[in-house]
Amino acid sequence: MNKFAKFFIPCLLLILLTAGCGQSDPSVTGRDVLVSTKSLDVKFIRVKSFSNSYLLFGGTALNHRDAFYTVSLAGIEINTAKYLYARFPDLHMCKSAGAPIAKKEVRQLDIVPADNKVFKTLKKAVAEYKKSLQGDNKKVCVMIKGDVLQFKSAVIRENGQDITNTLPPQVFKEYYLITEAKLLDSKTALSDS
Repeated sequence: MNKFAKFFIPCLLLILLTAGCGQSDPSVTGRDVLVSTKSLDVKFIRVKSFSNSYLLFGGTALNHRDAFYTVSLAGIEINTAKYLYARFPDLHMCKSAGAPIAKKEVRQLDIVPADNKVFKTLKKAVAEYKKSLQGDNKKVCVMIKGDVLQFKSAVIRENGQDITNTLPPQVFKEYYLITEAKLLDSKTALSDS
């Protein structure tokens, strides 16, 4: 492989793999999870169960035919958010004294929705969050359940070429197979009771 191909192929694959939607629902067999995109078969291993609620501080619903996750959320775990809002009621404001603390608590969640219903719920959460940025300041909370995934391999379906070893290091991280998602009432979710 020439120098151009060694550089170009991994960069292109990273863009394709992380750019968004278009895959079918993932196939789950035991601990193995297979996501088939337009031209790739991406395999994961389920490593543990996962369930948590988050106050959103960012998010994107992706739209690309050759990516293996379709939603990316940035959020603070709800119990941490409750604690921070009790101390800093203006936490959602950049000028808040709690903003630097909150920034350290934000987690990035790259999600493989188990089905279209989950995808639509998460897409709605992202849309509500973006709407909140345009003036209504409504806090958006979401509950998600599923499994933590470990990236295993990526294969080009057409020729069976395993491209795992050519992928950049940032691909090898935790992902989340989400089987249940629900928007929460933010006042209830963030209250102390």
